[in-house]
Amino acid sequence: GLTFNWGELLGWSAVIGSCDWSVCLPLSGVVWTSIYDTIYAHQDKDDDIRVGVKSTELRFQEHTNPWLSGFMMAIMLRLVVSGFNAEQTLPYYATLSTVAIHLT
Repeated sequence: GLTFNWGELLGWSAVIGSCDWSVCLPLSGVVWTSIYDTIYAHQDKDDDIRVGVKSTELRFQEHTNPWLSGFMMAIMLRLVVSGFNAEQTLPYYATLSTVAIHLT
């Protein structure tokens, strides 16, 4: 997840000159990438075992659902913090609540 979202972190740091709470938005992207990568890993679990790939699906095994739920809570928390830092208003939080309900 970090590889795909690294550009956001570096770009923000380069423009602003520091790394502060604003990194919550790109970090939510990192966690989101981990979620969909784990879901996709379930599709080729047998191949991963055969070739020796160490996917998150194989690491989490039967505990995948609790891990993904925890990741999703981490994303929502980061998006709330990002919204607070960007001084978002009620429509942002209402939309975020709808997304949270959909993802549970």
